[in-house]
Amino acid sequence: MPLPKKGTPEFAELEKRYLASTKEERNQMAKEYGYAARHNFQTCMTQGRDVLLPRQKKVVIQNDEGKSEPEQTIERKPIVELPPVNFIEYRGKEIKEEGDEEVAILHVGDGHADKITSSYNKDVYRTRMGTMFQSAMTIVKLHRKMYPINKLLILNTGDNIQGENPHQGSKIGDVSMGARDQVKKLAAPMWNDIIGSFKQNFVEVIFEGFPGNHGHDKLAPETSRYDLLLYDILEAGIGQNKGIKININESWCGIIRIWGWKLFGFHGDGIPCQQGVPFFALDRKLKAWHMQFGGFNYAFGGHFHKEHSDEISSRLKYFMVSSLTSDDEWAQKKLGISSNPSQGLYGLHPREGITWRYSLVVDEKFLPESLEHQLTLPVEKSNHA
Repeated sequence: MPLPKKGTPEFAELEKRYLASTKEERNQMAKEYGYAARHNFQTCMTQGRDVLLPRQKKVVIQNDEGKSEPEQTIERKPIVELPPVNFIEYRGKEIKEEGDEEVAILHVGDGHADKITSSYNKDVYRTRMGTMFQSAMTIVKLHRKMYPINKLLILNTGDNIQGENPHQGSKIGDVSMGARDQVKKLAAPMWNDIIGSFKQNFVEVIFEGFPGNHGHDKLAPETSRYDLLLYDILEAGIGQNKGIKININESWCGIIRIWGWKLFGFHGDGIPCQQGVPFFALDRKLKAWHMQFGGFNYAFGGHFHKEHSDEISSRLKYFMVSSLTSDDEWAQKKLGISSNPSQGLYGLHPREGITWRYSLVVDEKFLPESLEHQLTLPVEKSNHA
């Protein structure tokens, strides 16, 4: 039986039935309308809505005489009212030049929404996220002149939210709002727009989210990490659209497989620093993880707010992303430096692996000056003959 068209009385009746249904009933409805899986049926039912359809909870109310009255339903409102994204479907273009299709990998992390420094705040966060998108698309469009790039993998290694823990750099004056509002008013709407914008430039957008350490400490459990809440909102909202997939890695790490290549994602908060240098410990950890998890080709991490990459062996390379923040006291105290804000963009070839990579500009103020400009000094006239 075909699914009724939206806007018809038949669809309205089906939608009413869908909202009040249980998981088992939806499985039956999926079979009834010819869907192979309940997930596909639910996706079609939720397409075009502002947010995920609100779930309903059936409640039986007893009157004063102890008799049960007819069932009522109480609607549970969505977590966050994010604006709808109207998609213009991107279709891959044929490239006349010879070249194999590649996958673009956007490595992001340590956005620290609402962190306040001398050069960073919530408005700068929004601006730098937008600049990151523009920088990524500029590079992708240049590479598309040589070969098709239809799929984007967003590899998010955590710490998207600053939080409110004073032991994690969130004392009074270091943030302007609490952790809940940081997720609801800053990070979630921003990522909703960014993912939606990317979807209109790629056939498929896959978001792999790993949790950072903010929200989790000695007293708070692992599930209190703010990144997991952000990813839940994205999965329940924009993740329901066709061509967008939000994958939440509940654990501290995970392996993503593309064309036989294994990409290892992690945040990096479990790696100790000695005299402000984490890279010796990072090498040892990656070698141990490489053996523990059966091997992987590339590793992506963050946490230390410093762009860095290295080749541990002929079979293993790793990339550490910088941050969106600048003039960060934590990085200055921990590492002795505060690197320029940036994020990473990579190209993955089906046979040759990662063939190119760029450090994405997120703020033009941090572009290097030309040597001529730096070395040009005023000429002083001498009074001597």
